[in-house]
Amino acid sequence: MDANAPNKEVRRAAALAWLTTEAGAALLTEAARLPSDRLTRLARLRRRVPAEIASAAVELLELRARARRKFAQADSLFLTPEGLEQSTGEAIARYRAARFPTDVPILDACCGIGGDALTLAERAPVLAVDRNPAAAVCARANAALCAPTSHPLSTLCADVMTLDLARLRRAGFGAAFFDPSRRADRPTGGRHRARAAEDYAPPLSWLETLRSHFPALAVKVSPALDDAELQRYDARVEFLSDQGECKEAVLWFGPLAEALPESEPSGYCATVLRPAAPPATLAPFPCEPPPLSEPRAWLYEPDPAVIRAHLVPQIARLLHAALLDPQIAYLTADAVTPTPFATAYRVLDWLPYNLKRVQARLRALGRQVAAIKRRGVPLEPESLRPRLTGTGQAADPPAVVVLTRCREKPVAILCET
Repeated sequence: MDANAPNKEVRRAAALAWLTTEAGAALLTEAARLPSDRLTRLARLRRRVPAEIASAAVELLELRARARRKFAQADSLFLTPEGLEQSTGEAIARYRAARFPTDVPILDACCGIGGDALTLAERAPVLAVDRNPAAAVCARANAALCAPTSHPLSTLCADVMTLDLARLRRAGFGAAFFDPSRRADRPTGGRHRARAAEDYAPPLSWLETLRSHFPALAVKVSPALDDAELQRYDARVEFLSDQGECKEAVLWFGPLAEALPESEPSGYCATVLRPAAPPATLAPFPCEPPPLSEPRAWLYEPDPAVIRAHLVPQIARLLHAALLDPQIAYLTADAVTPTPFATAYRVLDWLPYNLKRVQARLRALGRQVAAIKRRGVPLEPESLRPRLTGTGQAADPPAVVVLTRCREKPVAILCET
């Protein structure tokens, strides 16, 4: 373990705690009015406050700017870099929190900066625990953002593995949410992304201890975990997609799993969150592998959560679609069927991949290129973009160029949305 890490986090916690005071709020307001480049802000602030506080203020403002994609109240939140990276966006946090029973106290184990705790507190009283002192300061400060109608949200800086879980259970806590850190210490110092579940902090297997006290348990993990690790536990696994990205996997236990659609006990499901519509969930059902076909009138790109949940055969069945290649998750069909589980593109033309021929066909179609997608071919879209310019007027529908394989041969599919 990096010997300097604990002291660094303690110093960061002290600086953040000062920024939560009235004087700290005034400093942050002043810093926000300065030019946005880091060096200018640091130089100005160091004239007034110690270097550590100045650095913490500048870092916090930068983190708040990055957090606006995740949090509506980003400009008021207290954040750490690792805490923001691992935090859940509000859309997913609200979806997940809605599964918990109302008015039953919840333990938020490894709460980080408290993003999930804020939404869980809309359902029930919450005890949010994290051993990182800087994260605990942030969670405590962010708890003040709870609406007056929210339930109590208490924070504690402690190692959750040392908590008296039986005592919490006796005190009325009936559910738990576990979000272990997906960062591990490098032997040479610093932190890196943990790839294996037992490298999480605490290790994922600690969920069995939690589960023995709280049958109603939800566990957030990386969607990149191997199937073998996910299937070690008697849980329903749900992959969650937001804004076209598979953001996380959730292991649901006990009563919290009951709201998921019926499927095989070990089957995965995929849920797509949509801004102006209810979440849509696809669960496994028996079906044959999709047939193979050359590109037809429509091309479908399944949502990443559908792909990760191994539900491409199911979405193919629902869309009456075929696969282009047995190893690639692009589907094709004669007609378009609206679905939240895949993006549809109308096929303009397709041809064996050859850069000059693709460019010539784009010019013949009079189309500009809006995007280049690739799957299953060793071609980088950014290197090709300057060479696939196409032609056409700004008012013409742009083309999407899909580079992939059809029956193991590279092809280019020219589409429009």
